[in-house]
Amino acid sequence: MFRSWRIRCCFGSVSRSVLRYPSAGNLGNPILSFTSRRLFSHTRGNWDSHVDSVFVDKCPPPEFDTGCTYCRPEFPADKPVKTGSALNGTVPLIRRHLLVSSGHSEWPSRTEFERNSFQAKLRELERQGIRRDPDFNFMITSTALSPANPPEDQSWSLYMYPDGLYFPRIPYSKGEAFIKRFLIPSRSHEGEGVENEIDIFREELPIVAICAHTARDARCGIAGPMLQAEFEQVLGSKGLLYDPLTRQGIRITLVSHVGGHAYAGNIIYFRGDGSSIWYGLVNPEHVQGIVKETIEGGRIIRELCRGELMVKS
Repeated sequence: MFRSWRIRCCFGSVSRSVLRYPSAGNLGNPILSFTSRRLFSHTRGNWDSHVDSVFVDKCPPPEFDTGCTYCRPEFPADKPVKTGSALNGTVPLIRRHLLVSSGHSEWPSRTEFERNSFQAKLRELERQGIRRDPDFNFMITSTALSPANPPEDQSWSLYMYPDGLYFPRIPYSKGEAFIKRFLIPSRSHEGEGVENEIDIFREELPIVAICAHTARDARCGIAGPMLQAEFEQVLGSKGLLYDPLTRQGIRITLVSHVGGHAYAGNIIYFRGDGSSIWYGLVNPEHVQGIVKETIEGGRIIRELCRGELMVKS
């Protein structure tokens, strides 16, 4: 199975990369191994005027007040947001995005300095001279989602996009092999076989990720919890909120820095097919419109859209 991905602005798209791996069944069925050694295949990026997604220009107004629908975050005077700015094309150009389950939202300003974090492992390798490939950008974001295992297990749980994969347990001892295999194309062969030693699942449940990295920048730290509360109210009223008993529904999580604090509130909607939509300058009054148009209707709101990480099968 081939899945290509593109970073796309809200008026077009740019083709970036192709990767190969076997198709999988429903969520819960592990992918036991990758059949191809070639996890990375590069294509030349080109702007494409063809638009696959359906857009609406404006976010519709809310239909009811949850109690704080019309609340506005109050930002420090020396850190205003860029209200009225053009958001289109402000997403970072990345080829893979990892969401690491940390189980909390009290991250230090730099997550690579958090003890035993996945980012700390990457920093350790970089200090040893194992560098990122300059033409393969990736982002690692911490989330407040609970890891699959307790801290004493000494492992990480993470999601990988646009691949749409979930790794419930990556032992610390496998961190170097995993990073080389999946994040550094020039060293991928050095980590070959690690995919046969860890469980890999297809991830098909949507996630609303809300930047709330207070230690990094107060703006997202202020806006994030307000948006989280509003999404919980709105999705809950529609029966769409994640239910841990049935393991169905849309999860909401606070996340660390994703770039663009000046566009707070920042949210990323991971749609369940590997693709994601990045929205900026989101206030609680936009949440009902995002749920109606994007989550339920599959339409992208142009005035809020920073860009997309697209998947094309």
